[in-house]
Amino acid sequence: MGLFQSKKSSTDNKKSSKESSTDNKKSLKENHSVNKVNLVLLGMSGTGKSASGNTILGRTQFVSKASSVSVTTECQAAETEIKGTCVRVIDTPDMFDDEIKSSVKNQHVTQCKQLICQSDPCVYLLVMHVSRFTDGERDILRKFEETFGSRAKEQTIILFTRGEDLQSSDMSLEDFLQDCQAELRNIVKQCGGRCVVFENKTSRQHQVAALMQTVNEMLNK
Repeated sequence: MGLFQSKKSSTDNKKSSKESSTDNKKSLKENHSVNKVNLVLLGMSGTGKSASGNTILGRTQFVSKASSVSVTTECQAAETEIKGTCVRVIDTPDMFDDEIKSSVKNQHVTQCKQLICQSDPCVYLLVMHVSRFTDGERDILRKFEETFGSRAKEQTIILFTRGEDLQSSDMSLEDFLQDCQAELRNIVKQCGGRCVVFENKTSRQHQVAALMQTVNEMLNK
């Protein structure tokens, strides 16, 4: 009987140790995702990367204005705190235009990666204009993966800008995704269906809250 109790005790201890280890890993993962995160804004010129960065930060940090040429010419980073989470926002120039010289693109990519805090989770925000889907964007995931790795889309959220255009058309994001071009739906699908919409003309905190909820859900999978 003593031998039976000893074996049972040993089994219970191993089970308890395993459960404790699992709980600790889960706790570490949750704490890691909640405390700090890198948000990297990527996309083609004119999609509203800088404006979206300002919306996330809650202040005007990145230059954003209407222009026929790219306004953002180098990678920049700024930080804010959102409900206890330290958020490092990285704004980038267009890295996906086929007309950009390889040397310039490589310089931007290197600079972007240097700004990412490697000890913290990294989430890519692929910014796209809700009322415009260009020929260059049809192939954007391939270019994105070539630049940041084949598994980068697993860490990606599609951020649609110009949400006011949906409102004026009396459309929800779900309506838009059902009616949009098949190539765009495929991009969203490959990114796990993770997408949010921003209206950058007015600073609305619920937009940022929705983004951060999507970020946390993705990191805690």
